Amino acid sequence: MRIFKLFLPLLFLLGAAGCLPAQTEPAGDPALEGPSQEQPAQDRDVYPEVKKVPPQKRVKEIEGLVRLADFDAGFIFDLKYATEDNFMGRIFYPAAVAVLKKETAERLLQANAIFRSDGYSIKIWDAYRPLSVQRVFWQACPDSRFVSNPDPLPPAGGWKARHYNGMSVDLTLVDATGCELQMPTAFDDFSEKAAPDYPGMSDEARRYVQYLQRVMESAGFAPISTEWWHFNDAQGTPTPYLDIPLEDFLE
Repeated sequence: MRIFKLFLPLLFLLGAAGCLPAQTEPAGDPALEGPSQEQPAQDRDVYPEVKKVPPQKRVKEIEGLVRLADFDAGFIFDLKYATEDNFMGRIFYPAAVAVLKKETAERLLQANAIFRSDGYSIKIWDAYRPLSVQRVFWQACPDSRFVSNPDPLPPAGGWKARHYNGMSVDLTLVDATGCELQMPTAFDDFSEKAAPDYPGMSDEARRYVQYLQRVMESAGFAPISTEWWHFNDAQGTPTPYLDIPLEDFLE
C-alpha cells in the first residue's frame, strides 16, 4: 500500500499529460521508422502504388461535390470554420461537414492510404468553402498570399483549383494516438513562418512538411508557397465556382 501511494501522484501526472497539439518526436517511435522498411517514412521518395478505393457506402453528391465522411472513416475532421478557432474568430459554417469534388476526394483517399500505411492519418481543417464565405474572407483579409480573391469571376474555362469549387484542401497529419505532428505553425498563421520552405522552422517540422508534400504530390496534389497546410488538386479539371450551403449535404 505504501508503494502504491508513492506512485499514485506519478500516475496522475502521466494521465493528465494528454495529447499535446504539436507532437514532438518520441525516441524509438515505430511510426517514424516506417512500416517494416529500412528507410524512415519521411525520407522515402518512392511510395507504394495505391489502387482506387471505392467509397464505403452510398455517397451523397451535389453538383459534383461529395461528403468525405462517405468515402473513408480514416479521415479526422477538425473543421476550423465551423468553430471560432480561425483567423476571423467566428463561426462561418453552420454545418461541420467536409466536402470536396468527387475526383479530388478520390485522390485524397489515396494520399490517406499512404499516410496510414506509415502510421499517420490526415486531419482536415477545411475543404469546400462556399463562394459567399470566400468573399467575406477576402473583405477581411485582402492579401492574395493567404486569401484568394474570388472576384471578378473568370470566363468559362478560366476556372482554377480553389476551395470554392471543392478542389483545395487544408490539412495536417496526426499519429496513431490522434496527436498532431510537429509542423511549422498552427492553422491560419498568416505570416512568413507558414511558408513550407521557411528557413527558421525546426528540423523536425521541416522533415514532416517535406514528407507531407511528397505524399500529397504523389497522389496528384500541388502545395502552395505561402501555406504549408494548403494543397490544390493538380490533376483534375477545374470546374465553376459554387455557393452551395454546406447544410445541404446533411439532408
